[in-house]
Amino acid sequence: MGLMAKTAYLDEDDRKLLFETKQKLDEATKLMGELMETIDVLSDPEMMKVINQGQDDLKAGRVKDLRSLLKEEHVEA
Repeated sequence: MGLMAKTAYLDEDDRKLLFETKQKLDEATKLMGELMETIDVLSDPEMMKVINQGQDDLKAGRVKDLRSLLKEEHVEA
């Protein structure tokens, strides 16, 4: 028994639904990638240690904005 080709006709609403569904799937895929990156960072003790140290430096005022740093180094911004 052979396979018969079937033809489907999509109207404008069908095409719009397919397009919107693809957009939602693309968004979900991007979000999943971002969530996986977040999990990777949160699961890395060394990375979290460095992030926490950076936050401590910010709170203690041990940071400089880029413009100030470049001025000190005599670099044009």
